[in-house]
Amino acid sequence: MVEDRSNLGDLRVGVALLLRVIMRYQGVVAISILGAMIWMAMILSIPYLVGTIIDLVVTRSGMSEVWPLLGLLLIAGSIQAVGISLRRFFGFKLSYRAEADLRNDIFTHIQRMAFSFHDVTSTGALMARASSDLSQLRLILAMTPITVANLVMFFVVTAVLIVIDPVLGLTASLMVPALLYTSGRFAGRVVGFSFDLQERLSQLSHVVEETVAGIEVVKSYGQEAHQQRRLDREAETIYDAAIGMAKQRAIHRPLFEIIPALGTVAVLAVGGIRVLDGAMTFGEFVAFMQYLAVMVLPLLITGWFFANLPRAAAAAARIDELLSTAPDIQEPDHPERLRSGPGEVRFNHVSFAYPDGTAVLSDVNLTIPGGTSVGLVGATGAGKSTIAHLIPRFYDVSSGSITIDGVDVRELSLDELRHEVSVVFQESYLFSASIAENIRVGDPMASDDSVRSAARLAKAHDFICGFPDGYETVVGERGSTLSGGQRQRVSLARGVVRDPRVLILDDATSSVDAIVEAEIQTALAQVMAGRTTVIIAHRTSTLALVDNVAFIEDGALVAFGPHDELLATVPRYAAVLAAQVIV
Repeated sequence: MVEDRSNLGDLRVGVALLLRVIMRYQGVVAISILGAMIWMAMILSIPYLVGTIIDLVVTRSGMSEVWPLLGLLLIAGSIQAVGISLRRFFGFKLSYRAEADLRNDIFTHIQRMAFSFHDVTSTGALMARASSDLSQLRLILAMTPITVANLVMFFVVTAVLIVIDPVLGLTASLMVPALLYTSGRFAGRVVGFSFDLQERLSQLSHVVEETVAGIEVVKSYGQEAHQQRRLDREAETIYDAAIGMAKQRAIHRPLFEIIPALGTVAVLAVGGIRVLDGAMTFGEFVAFMQYLAVMVLPLLITGWFFANLPRAAAAAARIDELLSTAPDIQEPDHPERLRSGPGEVRFNHVSFAYPDGTAVLSDVNLTIPGGTSVGLVGATGAGKSTIAHLIPRFYDVSSGSITIDGVDVRELSLDELRHEVSVVFQESYLFSASIAENIRVGDPMASDDSVRSAARLAKAHDFICGFPDGYETVVGERGSTLSGGQRQRVSLARGVVRDPRVLILDDATSSVDAIVEAEIQTALAQVMAGRTTVIIAHRTSTLALVDNVAFIEDGALVAFGPHDELLATVPRYAAVLAAQVIV
């Protein structure tokens, strides 16, 4: 495979992120490099001491001259060990600290992203960024300090070799450009494979996440074999990319061994002749060979570093792409405070279209007086949920404005807005935690009494107390150990525990039976009293709770008024209700 020019830009982006990470931890990097330099200095001094000792022994000098050098050799070995410890500890500290902080950055950034981002981005792709991509960065960062020291060592050792014997030094130094050229060639060949491999790992994570999250559907429809085939296809593409990289390693890896071997043979041949000719002493030749050995291993390690840099850069580029994606919903620079008021919600000429251009709402004008309730009714896809989701700024309007008590929601801080606007979704997602903790998601500072009061309003208190651990009962993932109606009521309790100014119910009684619904509606009547409430409704029994109904069709507000009035005066409204078989 030839070098993929289309990936070179991303490669530079990835390397730039790596450099920013290194600069972020300058102190740790500096200590690790210092340790590597200490290690390098001792590595350089030991061959000199060994060579000097050999020459003293060969010339039969007294041991009085040898003993001090042996002591220095022992000290140099001890200092070398200290350098290795510093280099390794702080090198790994750099890699693990950077990995942990980047994972936190990714998690924080993902939570800041708007619904529009999560609508088109798979969970598996995001998980891959925080797992396999970060692992690649960690490996390359751990090797960065020693690689810096090795690069310095190349030049220092080359200079030392030339000082010892210029002819032999120049002969040995020919290995450096040969190895660097081989590393560069290998890196260029695997760039495309590196980006493809990281992307395929992301796709594999997506398939696994979807299968596990939708295991009930997979098993219910007997789709295990189909999902297995999807996984097999992704695994095969990963295998192909990995084998492509392995092929390049198989071609280039022997060169990393052959070039030093050829260099060593050349040095032995030339050096042997120069020793026999008396151009250098035997001790100098031994020292030279030790320096050569010192240079070869770092060259191989540095070759490994640059050979694996493309894959790490590919992973870094994918992380940078995520972190550089700006959230569609931005906090105002100077947020206003929400004024005291009853919670009037006003839509002023609101239009909305998704980023792909799909128009959903067109010039909607709607006023919901504070303390009143309105039901949103319309056929599937009419724009009901969109209207509800625009109020807490899950999305931003394309044009027009939405105000709460006269303040544009875009001028409020998201924390304040979403503290005053509570949403109970149709799908009651519960965390794998206690029931009390799930209710406190609505208000982390809620007291035990507030939690129980909210549960009573949602008609959840009795069944919660029926569990052996009561409110401390830990529910399964997504609340799987509770029934649909129980999950819905816990979700309702979560929505009202913060006592919001505006309450939005996204068809929140859809998962309960008629008896439980009647109980919840009795509670809702109390919760809704004096509170602005927006209900996406599909049941006429729910519409009986609201003061007015907003009939939405094709993204436009067609009619607004009491339910009975619309039934009598808007034939299309009655037809939509009948088509949805609302009871």
